[in-house]
Amino acid sequence: MQRNHELIERSDLLAIILEKIETSYAEDVSLLVCYGSYVTGEYAGMSDIDFFFVPGTNRGYALEHQFILNGIGYDLWPVSWERLKGLSTLEQQPASMLMDGEVLYAASEDDLRRLEQLKINLTENLKNDAVVRKMSAKYIEKAKAVLFDLQNHAGEAFFVDAIQSVESLLVAIAILNGTYVKKGLKRIDQELDRLSRAPAGFRENYAALIRTDNKADVLQIVHELILGTDELWKAGIDQGMGEVDPAQLAGFYEEFKSTYNKLLRACDEKEYAAAYYAAFMIDRETQSFLTRHAGSGTFPKILPEVLKDEYDAIRTGCLAHEGQLLDLLKKNDVEIKIYQDRNEFRQRFLEKTT
Repeated sequence: MQRNHELIERSDLLAIILEKIETSYAEDVSLLVCYGSYVTGEYAGMSDIDFFFVPGTNRGYALEHQFILNGIGYDLWPVSWERLKGLSTLEQQPASMLMDGEVLYAASEDDLRRLEQLKINLTENLKNDAVVRKMSAKYIEKAKAVLFDLQNHAGEAFFVDAIQSVESLLVAIAILNGTYVKKGLKRIDQELDRLSRAPAGFRENYAALIRTDNKADVLQIVHELILGTDELWKAGIDQGMGEVDPAQLAGFYEEFKSTYNKLLRACDEKEYAAAYYAAFMIDRETQSFLTRHAGSGTFPKILPEVLKDEYDAIRTGCLAHEGQLLDLLKKNDVEIKIYQDRNEFRQRFLEKTT
């Protein structure tokens, strides 16, 4: 069934795509969604029309089509329900695809309800303090990882990677403001103007970044952008400090276990860079999250040992840190989901009802 007839009637191209869906893919495509400038009213000149479809079957993926029409490039691309779910949890970007798109075709009311529920989930996640903390930190850490690589591998992709790190920071800032990026860096002034909190000098630093070809300057600017965003994150955490809910610890160890493993493997292989980054992740999470539940000084700091290049001490500190975390979880009666083998996982996971 077609929807938003006004948008459809303004474009012969959309009418043709809808005809193709209705005549050849009616049982294979769940949704056709239009987003971007055509929806917002900024469509003009050589603008393209941004759209995607949600396959309902494997056959539906065959609708994918990249083409040029009247000198303008288009991409009719598939976005799975799983990808849309990732947008709703903030694990993937851009969230604006989910939130600001207009449905032009829906195979059923159930598909429309499913999409609407994902939008509701995203809105709720942006209001959830624990999710906001976790996901904004994820994008800040992503920017830091890029900066780390830039400092050690200044290759052909140097400037592209630098801008990508800033994109991650912008996502983190938006999440900290309880919203999502709408237009991105190409409209950075509009993005920052609608946010109540932003790092000092972010706009000016970005303007300087895109006007220099000096790699040392780029590194310094990206470093300052990260520091400013990090300070904004820490300020938000401090403002949110209050009575600590032990339930926030649920699932933390299961997710964080791999970080301990990475550090131990780095010790075995004496890989300094890998050890440094894993230790940074552990110390950062300790400072930003675990000390709220255990108090400062409870967990050992790992980075100082890495800087000494003493792998036995690093390993000892890592194991002590993991032991302290397990003690904290036990003290707060937090269940740890550990399976001994695949059969046990299958049995317990399939029995899971909530």
